[in-house]
Amino acid sequence: MALDACDVENGCLQVVPESGDLPVLCTERADINESFTDVTVPIPDSVRSEPLLMQPGDVVFFNGSVIHGSFPNITRDRFRRSLIGHYVTGDASEVSKFYKPVLDLKGNEVPFDESDGGGPCGVWTEKDGQTDVVSV
Repeated sequence: MALDACDVENGCLQVVPESGDLPVLCTERADINESFTDVTVPIPDSVRSEPLLMQPGDVVFFNGSVIHGSFPNITRDRFRRSLIGHYVTGDASEVSKFYKPVLDLKGNEVPFDESDGGGPCGVWTEKDGQTDVVSV
């Protein structure tokens, strides 16, 4: 949920459309001068991210496979604050080992069974002129 107006200048959230059905992608080292984390998901030149311009109170929901991130805030006098929550559906009984640990709102680990699905990550490939992701 946006707490401040978010636009390209103050580093709004960027998403890659239609990436939510892809496998979780492997990360690479990020330039910490450009990112608040030390990892990034590489995207090929043929794939474009789109900015999500938001006003205070706007909310966006997406699954964890959606490729997303933000660029630095290049303004001198504006913030880009937001509330972020990651969630697992309330009726879930299992999760992939790669998503553990899952914590409840009190910080206690939820004892989920381990699912057969999921995988560590995927990588971009080119096949027949099309960009795709394959699990490794």
